[in-house]
Amino acid sequence: MHNSENKAKLSLTIRILIGLAGIPSIVLAYMLVLTFMREGIAGISAFEVVYSLVGAVALYIAITGKRLF
Repeated sequence: MHNSENKAKLSLTIRILIGLAGIPSIVLAYMLVLTFMREGIAGISAFEVVYSLVGAVALYIAITGKRLF
């Protein structure tokens, strides 16, 4: 078994690309928070929530460089 501490971090180029790809998802997450505060949960679909969570994971990977899988 490989320990997660033994895994090499992602290269800076890959981390930048993942971070740039995750920016629209983070913007969507901000919009969802505003929608939730103004209209409640009825104005938010499940796809939007999942897409926002994927963006949060992408930014986590970009910042830390850790591989999740």
